[in-house]
Amino acid sequence: MNKRIAKFRALSGPERKLLLGSMLLLPLFWIGLHVFGLPRLHAWLNRSVQVARPSRYRQEPAAMGALVNIAGDHGPWPSTCLTRSLLLGWLLHRRGVPSELRIGVRLDEGRLEAHAWVECDGKPINDAEDVAARFAPFDEALPHKMFA
Repeated sequence: MNKRIAKFRALSGPERKLLLGSMLLLPLFWIGLHVFGLPRLHAWLNRSVQVARPSRYRQEPAAMGALVNIAGDHGPWPSTCLTRSLLLGWLLHRRGVPSELRIGVRLDEGRLEAHAWVECDGKPINDAEDVAARFAPFDEALPHKMFA
């Protein structure tokens, strides 16, 4: 527990804010996904206003992805790759950073598995670089207008 507190204290103020905010928002995204479904929630999230405020504490997308993943790993609520990716995509969108929600599938011992991640400039930012080799992504990123 002391290591976790020390790691938290080592974060900058904006990083702490993003981590705590993600812990609070992930359950809402999980509920929204289950109540409204992916198409409606994704469309609604991407209609929200961009609030690209200039800040001297501009976080890199990969660092934001890591913090959202940490929040998902240590929060008291359920967190899936899809809820994390929806939250991260929304956070990036609000900051004016272009990103794409990617969904891939694979067969593992006869079971179909799906996985979601976010890409910026064609690179995964909340998952390993080889995620597209482990999960066959749909040919194109899921466009926002597809869900409208």
